[in-house]
Amino acid sequence: MNTMLRKSVLGIAGLAFTGGVFAGPIAAHADTGPVTAKPAAVAVQADKPDSSKLIPHGVQGAQSHIDLNDEQTANAKA
Repeated sequence: MNTMLRKSVLGIAGLAFTGGVFAGPIAAHADTGPVTAKPAAVAVQADKPDSSKLIPHGVQGAQSHIDLNDEQTANAKA
């Protein structure tokens, strides 16, 4: 009789745990009502800076290039 009671209690505890695991994320995303916040800033296409503002001193130096052999290319892809 003792093992039957213990199995019943453990079974109920397991069901409660499983229910909490699956219902927890659902309850966390429950609808809390309409959101009344408004965006703080809106990006406007006209506000894009030109390249003289982005790179005021120009590009410095040449772009580097490394020649890789087939084994090095395969390692880089991996």
